[in-house]
Amino acid sequence: MDDKDNKRSRSMTIGLVSKTLGLPVSTIRFYEREFSTYLQVEKTPGGHRRFSSEDVEKLKYIHDRIHVQGKTIREVKNTLLSDKDPVLLRRDLDLLLEVFETLVQQNRKLERALTHLSERLLALEERAEKKRFKLF
Repeated sequence: MDDKDNKRSRSMTIGLVSKTLGLPVSTIRFYEREFSTYLQVEKTPGGHRRFSSEDVEKLKYIHDRIHVQGKTIREVKNTLLSDKDPVLLRRDLDLLLEVFETLVQQNRKLERALTHLSERLLALEERAEKKRFKLF
């Protein structure tokens, strides 16, 4: 049994998920559409949904936030987008690391430029001192 067959055997139909969670099929479909970046349900070649145990947990999470905690769909989406979706969180972290590295490189360039300018300024001051002593 390969990984794909094993995954299929552990998946649930939308009807079974509906019975398990006590949610209407229409609500599950609605959640799938509204939270498509968070909830990505696998489909068979014939277009039938197959829910993994992780998908079921995500549906529970969404339902709990909306119907138990009384949050709006927009609030739940914002929460998921900000800190609950590991893919988006990873992308944000990668972007922040890239910006950080760019700033570090720019800082190093500025430090080198300041060092160079300081050395030039000292050299000019030394020349000016030498010329002043020659005048007297």
